Amino acid sequence: MKILGIDPGLVNTGWCILNKNGNNDIEYIDCGVFRTKTTDGFGQKLSYIYNSAIEIISAHYPDEVAMEEVFVNMNPESSKKLIMARTASYVAVCNSERFVYEYRPNTIKKNVTGNGHASKLQVFVMIKKIIKGLPKENIQLSHDSTDAMAVALCHAFAR
Repeated sequence: MKILGIDPGLVNTGWCILNKNGNNDIEYIDCGVFRTKTTDGFGQKLSYIYNSAIEIISAHYPDEVAMEEVFVNMNPESSKKLIMARTASYVAVCNSERFVYEYRPNTIKKNVTGNGHASKLQVFVMIKKIIKGLPKENIQLSHDSTDAMAVALCHAFAR
């Protein structure tokens, strides 16, 4: 089963494709980040996120898609932008006739590390132990793409 994990953001949206095979081994396929331009307007950024998600889905044909739920913070303007960026990815997935499985940040951390309040470093250490076939340059992966790996890994464990 191919899983697309998405960690939404207006500036950086992380994504990862993992494969869970019949032996329950979880293998790395690909990952990256949709990076919007600071010079683009809000609508252009949302369009870029949407189109980039469509491209990844078309290139990899994931069976299932998992996405991190929005963490609402103290700044309502930031939360609104994050929700809209997430919606751009969400609509791309739905238009590709796939269902979105959603996970809370603490649930993702708990499923991957056993601790719902784990640090990004703790999550990354577990990702390296669990996922087979990570590229040698995995130390240079961005937080956004490793967060997306954690989302996909959480979903693989939930299935």
